[in-house]
Amino acid sequence: MTADPIPAVAEADAVGETAEIFEDLRTTLGLPFVNLIWRHLATVPGALPAVWDTVKPLYGTEVLRERVAAIREEARAAQLDGLPGHVWDALGVGPDTRRGVAEVIDDYNHANSVNFLVMTTVAAVLHGAAAGPAAPGRPAPAAPWPSPPRTGAPPLPSMSALTPDLQALVRAADELGRLGPGVAHASLYRHLTLWPPFLATAYVALLPSHREGVLQATQRRLLERARRVAVDDLLPLLDAERLDIGGAARRTAQESVDEFATLMIGRMVVTGTAMRGLLG
Repeated sequence: MTADPIPAVAEADAVGETAEIFEDLRTTLGLPFVNLIWRHLATVPGALPAVWDTVKPLYGTEVLRERVAAIREEARAAQLDGLPGHVWDALGVGPDTRRGVAEVIDDYNHANSVNFLVMTTVAAVLHGAAAGPAAPGRPAPAAPWPSPPRTGAPPLPSMSALTPDLQALVRAADELGRLGPGVAHASLYRHLTLWPPFLATAYVALLPSHREGVLQATQRRLLERARRVAVDDLLPLLDAERLDIGGAARRTAQESVDEFATLMIGRMVVTGTAMRGLLG
């Protein structure tokens, strides 16, 4: 298996307009990486610039920030209790390691909660949804969100670089909370293979919530909220005509965005929040 489960432009390989948009994404979201959905859209002719040009104005609104905060609060329904420090220490996950794990999970949780609402809105545009009543005008925040981008994040390992047992663990973790089959798998689990004792512990801790349907039920509630927010609050803030992708490229983009919006990103908002709780 290669570094990504679906076609995607690696950040190191991005050139020209794609590289410029990737840098804009990192700066706008205040993150040290570009998420898989954006890197995948870079492989669909015309999709990345069209989608980014359409949705970028959302990132300067309090509306999006407030709705993201609400999504993250609702995701806490599945949050796990923190493990005591001595338990982590016994597993070889010391304080410095825990801080590194927490930073990576925090980055993904921020990115996923924002991308969840944004991509749900993109899906609504691609499906021709009509916007709800215009949201009241609100002043743009004074600073980027957050600022500046964090640097020094550890590189994302490729699946081919992992041992067979870690590959199996990534695939097993990626099934937690799934609402349906999909081609892509979540990058966060692959990133957490840098700390195998943490990922293995998180998998064991999440498994009961998966079997009891807590992860799935929380995700369904998030999907319902996200679809309402997209139509009622975010679509009215966009110029949907900018999302000009034609022919086969539009169908490919729509299928990809649908999968990420309904099966991937919301699931990782829930499981990412749950895993972060383990660290206290």
